[in-house]
Amino acid sequence: MYNQTMHNNNHIYKLKDGRRLGYCEYGHPKGKPLFFFHGFPGSRFSGEETHEAAKKIGIRVISTDRPGIGLSDYQHDRKLLDWPDDVVELADHLKIKTFCVLGISGGGPYSAVCAYKIPHRVSRAGIVVGLAPTKIKSNLEGLPLLNKFGWSYYHKSSLLRQIAVLGTALEFKYLPTVGYLIAFRNKEDRDIYKQLVHKRKGKIRSTVEAFRQGLKGPCLELKIYSDDWDFKLSDIKTGVYLWYGLKDKCVPVSMGKYYKSQIPNSRLFINKKAGHLARHNFEEKILKRLID
Repeated sequence: MYNQTMHNNNHIYKLKDGRRLGYCEYGHPKGKPLFFFHGFPGSRFSGEETHEAAKKIGIRVISTDRPGIGLSDYQHDRKLLDWPDDVVELADHLKIKTFCVLGISGGGPYSAVCAYKIPHRVSRAGIVVGLAPTKIKSNLEGLPLLNKFGWSYYHKSSLLRQIAVLGTALEFKYLPTVGYLIAFRNKEDRDIYKQLVHKRKGKIRSTVEAFRQGLKGPCLELKIYSDDWDFKLSDIKTGVYLWYGLKDKCVPVSMGKYYKSQIPNSRLFINKKAGHLARHNFEEKILKRLID
């Protein structure tokens, strides 16, 4: 096994099965370790959003690309339950014994599955506006009709997945502002997005990087999200913290309530004035909760 350091904080680790796993590190290099799981569409660069807060309070953030995204090789027939194995391999390589995990939006299921499968390694798990199982119809309440339709059928139709991913890739690569206006339907999210773009291009860069290898990886992500997860949330023993915004139209608060109803040792925080991007206003608070 080896670690190849590349320019601009990019790293590649070669897994035991020969696949490459891409990641970046942010925050404090000697701080308490936290594995960060990006949303959809996103990449390892999404971890940059935690950098200032993590550096301030002493957290080492390891932000990964999932298979088929960014620098990470595609993994055929990948299942949600496969992900913790990759995380453990990388943690062992970095000589990290126990760690926290934090999944944002589409990273939420990956945080949940780590809490389930490797409780001896995960001290605490965070899910922020995280996607819950979409086969549960009540979890889709609060979504726009088109989104509700997509999540109901992505697991069945490869064509539907390809159309959705292609549209998203074109929007964010060539018309990123339009893409985010379509993605975020409320004023709160749009105001935060404008602030992020004004400060840095990281949000856009992370999204574009998701399609570095084409559409295959992101298409499989949609299938994984909307298919059976093959484990019970009720079997999670690790402590899980949940954060959701009441005005979120991307991942409705109904999903947070579902996680809370299923995971025994969980706490749900709902911000009544927030949408999907609300965490950018209280990043430090979330990180502190996970490591304290």
